Amino acid sequence: MLARVSEFPHDRDIVNASSALRRPGLFRLYYSIVLAAGLALAFAGWSAHPVPQWPVLIGGLALVLLAELTPVRLPGGGQMTAGTMVDLPLLLMVGPFWTAAIDVVAALVVQGVVQRRPVVRVIHNAAIYVLGAFAASAVYSGFGGVIGVVQFPAGALPLAASGLTFFLVNSSCVSIAIGLSEGPGTWRIWQRNFQSGIPHHLSFVALGTLSAVVWVANGPWGLLLVALPVLVSRSAFQLSVELKSDLKDFVRTLTEVLEEVDPYTRHHSVRVSEYSVRLARGLKRPEREVEELEYAALVHDLGKIGPQHQYILQKPGALSHEEQRTLRAHPAAGAEIVAKVRTLRRVSEIVRAHHERPDGQGYPFGLRSEDVPVGARILNVADAFDAMTSDRPYRRALPVAAALNELERGAGTQFDADVVRCLLRLHSIGRFPLVPSPSSEDLQLLRLRTRVGGL
Repeated sequence: MLARVSEFPHDRDIVNASSALRRPGLFRLYYSIVLAAGLALAFAGWSAHPVPQWPVLIGGLALVLLAELTPVRLPGGGQMTAGTMVDLPLLLMVGPFWTAAIDVVAALVVQGVVQRRPVVRVIHNAAIYVLGAFAASAVYSGFGGVIGVVQFPAGALPLAASGLTFFLVNSSCVSIAIGLSEGPGTWRIWQRNFQSGIPHHLSFVALGTLSAVVWVANGPWGLLLVALPVLVSRSAFQLSVELKSDLKDFVRTLTEVLEEVDPYTRHHSVRVSEYSVRLARGLKRPEREVEELEYAALVHDLGKIGPQHQYILQKPGALSHEEQRTLRAHPAAGAEIVAKVRTLRRVSEIVRAHHERPDGQGYPFGLRSEDVPVGARILNVADAFDAMTSDRPYRRALPVAAALNELERGAGTQFDADVVRCLLRLHSIGRFPLVPSPSSEDLQLLRLRTRVGGL
């Protein structure tokens, strides 16, 4: 019950709207399997689980509704609730069928009536609640737990395994749905949305266990004690998501500062960020590293905001020795600015090293490959590729083929060989398209507007 599907491409019957889906055939198959499995489990469990006491059903439904009405939206297309803290006690007290029944009723009321979501989404969510409840129950019993008996601390391991199963089943189904309908891939969706939420979910499992003990010991009055940690846990997770979103907004704001110095640099940073993310995913780097690299690419030229760089960046001819020395100081200067934000310390290391070379001839420190962060090696290649394929004050853009030849020629000396091979491979299969960049004429107009705006 923890994970939720947030958005599909259109608010209509997605099953019949094939044009709206990324993989319509696979989506229909997935949807049919989830629905059939949910119905089969619900039918099989109907006769196996007697009707529990009404105070338990009503109290459980009230708490699930509370969790369902206060979701935390995730940046990649899903949402999470503190529902595990309610589902675990319910699972222990009334078994998987009635736990799933309560979750389904809550989904129909909140998602179908209050939020007016498309029917296909509500049915999908209801089905995965059934799958999650029965899977968690099977795991709980498999680890020696007894349904209807709250065993603590002896039952800690079965409870933890059961809670983790809730999370994995629901988050996996949500990720598959988003990946097949619109996303970049199921695994990436799961990493982006749910991987960082595992510690929060484990805390929900622990609190859910305590909630079960309190609920059983105090009867209906225990509901009041359970409701408070549900709300507190939800608020804590909401805060962590908002802080992460604010950090991304802050990084993007820093990028916009570059436009005050030189519009080219800002546009260049956005393109380099796109190229860097493609390369990182092509190299199958963890999503956390991909995110850090995205931030680093956006601010990698932040060290060029000083007034001494304005003339250098726009100079059409060759740079003097002193101008070259000033320009070569920008990685360290940018890293120093970024490092002032504690959560961006690893990002600052990428920024500092993005002009280092495998042969040790880079700057500012002359590091060799083994001493350069992987993110900086990726950023170095993305930076060079964009610099070659976009107009500069002193030359026109090179054709893509010529840029690829230059990268291949410098592989192992100027550029990391593995990253270059990845770029060539992605380009050969059509997964590295050129990001449009402003022409020289457009950049001149942007620079003129920037100067006028500053007067």
